[in-house]
Amino acid sequence: MKTEIIQEYYRQRGLGWPDQKSALLFYLSEVGELAEAYLALEPVELTEEERGLLQQFSDLGMKADEIVSRKPGWVRNNDRICKENIAHEAADCNMMLSVFLETYSSQSPDDALLEKMTLKLGHSPNA
Repeated sequence: MKTEIIQEYYRQRGLGWPDQKSALLFYLSEVGELAEAYLALEPVELTEEERGLLQQFSDLGMKADEIVSRKPGWVRNNDRICKENIAHEAADCNMMLSVFLETYSSQSPDDALLEKMTLKLGHSPNA
């Protein structure tokens, strides 16, 4: 996702741009919320092992959220009530992954993936 769009969204919401470490923790928190939503809706049948794994992701995401929430000036803008929209949670993961990669290497995930594909293929997949 284009970080310019995310930056404008943050501006309009009155949110500060996170540092690299916080962005990674926010991303992990969002992955936990996605796992939580998937468990709540269970769109496909899950084994006990799969449920347990998703619960661990949810729990670890909550821990990441607790850590990053200790940062001064950070305000939780959405509590974890009624996380039943898998698409929105996946979109939040996409957004926070984009923010993390921008703060880490000034790249978008799409650009990083295209670079990786090109290295593996020896040419651009678009060629």
